Amino acid sequence: MEDLFVTMITPKQENASRIGSVLVVGSGIGGMQAALDLANSGLMVHMVNDEPSIGGTMSRLDKTFPTGDCAMCMISPRMVESSRHPNIEMHTLAKVVGVSGHEGNFTATIEQKARYVDPERCTGCGACEPKCPSKVFNVFNQGLDKRKAIYALFPQAVPNTRAIDPAHCLYLTKNVCRKCEKACEANAINFEDQDKMIDIDVGSIILTPGLKTYQPEIRQEFGYGKLQNVVTALQFERLLSASGPCGGTVARPSDGAHPKKLAWIQCVGSRNAHNGNPWCSSVCCMYAAKQSIIANEHDNEVQSTIYYMELRAFGKDFDKYIEKAKNDAGVIYKRAMIAEIVEDPATRNLLVHSIGDDGRLVKEEFDMVILSIGFEPREDAAEFAKIFGIATDEYGFAQTSKLRPVETSRKGVYVAGTYQGPKDIPETVIQGSGAAAEAMALLGERRGTEVKEVVLPDERDIEDEEPRIGVIVCHCGTNIAGTVDVNKVAEMAAKEPGVTHSETIIYACAPDGQQKIRDLIKEKGLNRVVVASCTPRTHAPLFQDTIREVGLNKFLFELADIREQCSWCHMHENANATHKAIEIVNMNIAKTKRLVPVTCASVGVNHTALVVGGGIAGMTASLSLVDQGYGVHLVEKTNTLGGLLKNVRTNLEGDDVQAFLADVVQKVEKNPAIKVHLGSTVEKVDGYVGNFVTTLANKDTVGHGALLIASGGEEYSPVEYDYAKSDKIITQRELENLLADKGPENGKCYVMIQCVGSREDPNNYCSRICCQDALKNSIAIKEKAPDAQVVVIYRDMRAYGLKEDYYRRARDLGVLFFLYTPDAKPQVEVAEDTIKVTLEGKILGRELAINADYLVLSTGLRPQPDGDEFAKKFKLTCNIDGFLLEAHVKLRPVDFPSEGFFLAGLAHAPKNLEETISQSLAAAGRAGALLSHSSLTVSGVISKHNRDICMSCLACVKKCPFGAPFIDEDGRVSHNEVKCTGCGICAGVCPAKAYQVNYFRDDQILAMIDSVTEVHEY
Repeated sequence: MEDLFVTMITPKQENASRIGSVLVVGSGIGGMQAALDLANSGLMVHMVNDEPSIGGTMSRLDKTFPTGDCAMCMISPRMVESSRHPNIEMHTLAKVVGVSGHEGNFTATIEQKARYVDPERCTGCGACEPKCPSKVFNVFNQGLDKRKAIYALFPQAVPNTRAIDPAHCLYLTKNVCRKCEKACEANAINFEDQDKMIDIDVGSIILTPGLKTYQPEIRQEFGYGKLQNVVTALQFERLLSASGPCGGTVARPSDGAHPKKLAWIQCVGSRNAHNGNPWCSSVCCMYAAKQSIIANEHDNEVQSTIYYMELRAFGKDFDKYIEKAKNDAGVIYKRAMIAEIVEDPATRNLLVHSIGDDGRLVKEEFDMVILSIGFEPREDAAEFAKIFGIATDEYGFAQTSKLRPVETSRKGVYVAGTYQGPKDIPETVIQGSGAAAEAMALLGERRGTEVKEVVLPDERDIEDEEPRIGVIVCHCGTNIAGTVDVNKVAEMAAKEPGVTHSETIIYACAPDGQQKIRDLIKEKGLNRVVVASCTPRTHAPLFQDTIREVGLNKFLFELADIREQCSWCHMHENANATHKAIEIVNMNIAKTKRLVPVTCASVGVNHTALVVGGGIAGMTASLSLVDQGYGVHLVEKTNTLGGLLKNVRTNLEGDDVQAFLADVVQKVEKNPAIKVHLGSTVEKVDGYVGNFVTTLANKDTVGHGALLIASGGEEYSPVEYDYAKSDKIITQRELENLLADKGPENGKCYVMIQCVGSREDPNNYCSRICCQDALKNSIAIKEKAPDAQVVVIYRDMRAYGLKEDYYRRARDLGVLFFLYTPDAKPQVEVAEDTIKVTLEGKILGRELAINADYLVLSTGLRPQPDGDEFAKKFKLTCNIDGFLLEAHVKLRPVDFPSEGFFLAGLAHAPKNLEETISQSLAAAGRAGALLSHSSLTVSGVISKHNRDICMSCLACVKKCPFGAPFIDEDGRVSHNEVKCTGCGICAGVCPAKAYQVNYFRDDQILAMIDSVTEVHEY
C-alpha cells in the first residue's frame, strides 16, 4: 500500500515568526464558514463584526431557495457553533481601523465600541427593553417597526446580550432615565463603558464584510418611500418571517390588510448604469421566485406576478425551482419594462404601468409591489480597502484574479463572499472555505500554537435513575407552528409516562433556545431530552452538543422531526398535521425512555488525501492540500492531466487559460508530495473517515484519510440544428479554435443559438458557461473584424454578477441579440453556401430571416456518462440530472453526507473556471481541516455484535456494503466496529439477532411501534 509521509503537523522553528491565528472581518455566513474551518484546523480565529450580533444578511431572511429551508434554522447552528468554539473569539460592535505588518505577521488595531451592557453579566432575559421609553426605527426589520434604545439585534442574536444605542439612549444623550438599570436584576448595565482600542497579532486576514443593498428611492418612478405599499424584497423577507414585525402573517404597511395580489419588479438598481448599478446582483431572480412561492404557501389565494427582463436561474436545480413557482404557486412571469407605479388614493392599491412584448402600455392593479433590489459594495468600501491595503475594482469590490479568486492584491489577505462580487449563499460559503484553505496553507505549520483546550464536565451517571424526560417543541417560526398546533403537541407529550417537563420554544436551535435546554436539564434534573423540530440530519449534532455541555451523554437525546414529516408535507391540513406530530413525538418519547449512554471510540488519521480527477478542479485541490502540509494521491482516468480545460483558450475576462493550465500541470507533476496515477480509476473504497484504503484498477492500494471527488463532466455534442450536416455549423468551442487559428472575417455573418440541449427536458438545467462563451466569442469577432455581423439568438442571457459588463460591451460593439422562446425555436435550413436561420421577431411582430455564414451552437455541459456507476463505487448519490449530490445545497456545498468525502468542479454541477477554482480550494480546505487532526472520534451509532449467540451464517458478511463483519482466524464471524457506519443491514438480516445497533436497538424501535399502534384520544 502506498503512503505519503509528508504531513507537517508539528510546527517548524524556521517559520516561528508566523502567527497561528487569523483575523476574519465580517460574521455573515461566509465569515462564519471561514472561521469554523480555520478553528477546526487548529488555528485561532478573531472574528470582527460591526453589529451587536453575528449572522449577517442571511439572518434577515425567512427561507432559502431552492429547498425552502428556514434561513434561521440553518444559520442558527452555525452561529451557536461559532460562539461556542474555543478557537474563535468574537469581537462584536467592533471594526478594524488599522493594519500593519506583512504576510504571516500582521497587527490589526480594532476599535471596540462601548456596549454599555456587560456581556458577562447579561442573561438575555430582556426585562430591560419594556422599561426603555426611547423608540428607534428597527434597522434589522428594515424600518418596518421600531425597537428600543436598549436592544438585541434579533431574538436569536449571538451573543444573546443586549446593547445600548448611545445615539438614542436618554441617559447617554440627556442624562435622564436609567430605567433599564433599575429593571436589570443581573446588574449588567454599565453606563461607564467606553470605546476601546485593541491590538491583535495574526498571521492572515480574511475579508467577508458583506454587502449593502441598493436604495430604491433613486428610482422615483417606483414611488418607494412615498407609496407605503411599495416595499423592498428585504422588507418583504421580514414581513414573511415569523420573527418579523407581522409574526409571519404578511400585512400591507398602509392599512395592515392581508394582500392578495402581489407584483415583483426585477433588476431595481441592477443592470442600469444611469441611476443604478451596471452589474447583475445574481440572486434577485431566484429570491423573487422564492418569495412568491412562500407567499402562496402562507395563503394559497395569493396571486403573484413577476416582471423581469431576463430570467437568470443559473444555479443547480434553479430552473426546476422556477418551474415550481410557475406550476405549483401559479406565478405569472411577464417580460416587461416598468414605466411607473401609481397609487389609487381610495384603496391604496397600486397601478403598475408596463411596456409589453408588443410595445404597448399595459396597466395592472396590485395590493403590494415588491422591488427586487440588488447588491452594492459597502458605503465605506474605499476606506475599508485603504485600511487593509488592498486594491478594488472600478465599482469598489475587492480586486482579484479570476484564476486566483480569493487572493487580494496584498499577500496574506484573502476575500470571500459579496465583497468579491455579487453572489448567492453557496458561492459565499464556498469562498469562505476557499479563503480558509489559503490561510491554512500559509499558516499550516503554526497549527495548534494559539488554540485553547476544551474541557467538558464529567458525564453524569444515570444508570440508577428513572427516566426524567424533557420535551421541547419548536415553533420553528411559522415553519412548524403555522401548520402544527405546537402547544397541543407539548400538552399531550406532558401526559406521557416518564416525561418530567414539556414546553414550546420559538427557535430551539437559537442561542436562547440552547440555553433554555441547558437550564431545564439543571433545574428539572432531566436525564433525557426530546426536541420536536426539524430534520435530525442538520440539527441533531447541535442539540447533542448542548446536553453534553451540562453533563449528559449526547446519545440521551432524540429529535422528533415534525417539520419535514408534518408541517411541510401536510401544509394546509392543520388538524391532521397536529395529530401526526403528537404521534411522532410520543413515539420518540417511548424510544427515549430506553436510551442508554453510548461511548464513542477514537481512531488515528492518515494525513493523506486521495483526489479523483486530474482536471483543473482536482489539480487545484491537490496543490492546496500539499501547501497545507498533506500528501496527495491524484487519480486520473486518462493519460494526461488537464480535463476539459485543455480545450479552452481564454476565459471571458481574457486570461490566457492554456498558459495557466500549463503552469498548474507543471506544479503538480514536479511536486514530490503529489503521487499522480494516470490512466487509472478507482476500483474499490474501503475503510472509514481518517483511514480509507482505496484499490485502483491496477490493483495498487492507497491509504488516505480523506477523499475528494473532482471527476469532471463532458461537453454536450449536439444533434440539434443539423449540426452534422455542414462544417459551417459549429459549437462555441470550435468557433474559439477557428478564431484563434484563422481569425474572424469582415463581412461574414455569425449567428449563435443559445441553450442548445439545455434548459429543457431531459436536461432542464443551465450550464452557466454557454452565455459566457457566446459573449467571449462575439466580442472577439467584433473587436478584430468590426464589419462582421454577429447575431445571438437567446432565451435569457445569463451574464450574472460582474459579467454583465461583457454583455453591455457586446451590445456596444454592435452584436445583435434576438429573443426566442422554447415553443418557437429558431428554424435552420442548410443551403450550399449559406445557412438560413428564421425566427419569430418578438419585438417587430414578424418573422426574421438571417443568412448566416456560420451557425454557432452554444452547447452546455453534461455529467460523466458513467456517473451512476461511478457514484455507486463511493456509495454516493446523484440528482435527477446525473450530477453528484452534496450534503446541503446551501451550507455544505462541497461536503458529501458520508464523512471524509468532499466534492469539487463539474462533478457537482456546471460552472465556469473561476467558480471551479473556488470550489476546489473550498473542498481542499474542508479536507484539510479534517486531516489536521491526529485522531477522530468515531460515531457511537454502530452495530454491536454478540458472538455468543452468533451462528456465523455469513448473512451479515454477504450483505454489509462496508466490510465490517468478517471471518476471523477461528473461522467465526467477528465485527470491525471502526468500519461500521451504523446502517443496520446486519441487524436486519441476522436470524439470531446477534446484532443490535446502538441508539436503534430492537426494543427501542418496538417501543415506538407500540406507541403509535396504541389507541389514543387527542
